[in-house]
Amino acid sequence: MRIIKWIDEHLEESVLVTLLVAITGVMMLQVIMRKVVNSSLSWPEEFCRYCYVWTTFFTLSYTMRQGNMLRVGVVVDLFPKVLRKLVYIFGNLTCLTFFAVFFYKSIDVVKGISLSGQKSTAMGLPMYLVYLSTILGFGFGAIRTLQVLFKQVRNFNVQEQTTIESVKEEAEAEAAFAKADLDKTSGKGKR
Repeated sequence: MRIIKWIDEHLEESVLVTLLVAITGVMMLQVIMRKVVNSSLSWPEEFCRYCYVWTTFFTLSYTMRQGNMLRVGVVVDLFPKVLRKLVYIFGNLTCLTFFAVFFYKSIDVVKGISLSGQKSTAMGLPMYLVYLSTILGFGFGAIRTLQVLFKQVRNFNVQEQTTIESVKEEAEAEAAFAKADLDKTSGKGKR
């Protein structure tokens, strides 16, 4: 049960951090090879490009889980509370439909690429592994959207913050953090 909870809470961010660390490490290696050894490697740019593709698709489900999908919250906040919730539910149903259709279509694309035997130029990596990111990204995006929809329907009558209230709360938290950091810094300077 602990493992399932950890996967639910940290899967996407763990994959994203791992991929971004890999991109950073490989690009640093490439810079060192070019500047110090005076010889560059043939595969780092391709490797980083494919890692970036994977981060893009894993970001879909991460943003759904975090509730950070692009939307115009200030405009929706002008609606009455019930209509506001219905608009968000409709928006998430639209996202779910999008993810489900693209998940289904990406399976055919990956099958086709797998059957073609296509490989990447520099690394010789089977290209279906790169395109597998679409299946996983849209699949996890659909799962996370279902989770969000379930919470929205279950908590339909619960009062939520408006975008303005949320931004104000974040700004107050940032100001308190900055003040505490400033107090700590100025306290160290007096000693």
